[in-house]
Amino acid sequence: MKSLPIEKIRRQHKNEWLLIDVVRFNPRMTMPLTGRLLAHSKSRDPLEKRAATAKGLIYLVYGSDTLPRGYAAAF
Repeated sequence: MKSLPIEKIRRQHKNEWLLIDVVRFNPRMTMPLTGRLLAHSKSRDPLEKRAATAKGLIYLVYGSDTLPRGYAAAF
């Protein structure tokens, strides 16, 4: 599977949760730059279970800038 920019993966799967295997990241900003999509789903639950057993640097992110109702983000 080919590595793609994270933002491109997010644009392709708007309004879905994404589980991404990070290939390259910016260590100064700890920001993932490229990765391989492992799974996507309308629900976060199945991806959380899969992320718990995944190896390597894993990124679980929502495909759109606005989170679904009932979710919040902290930085």
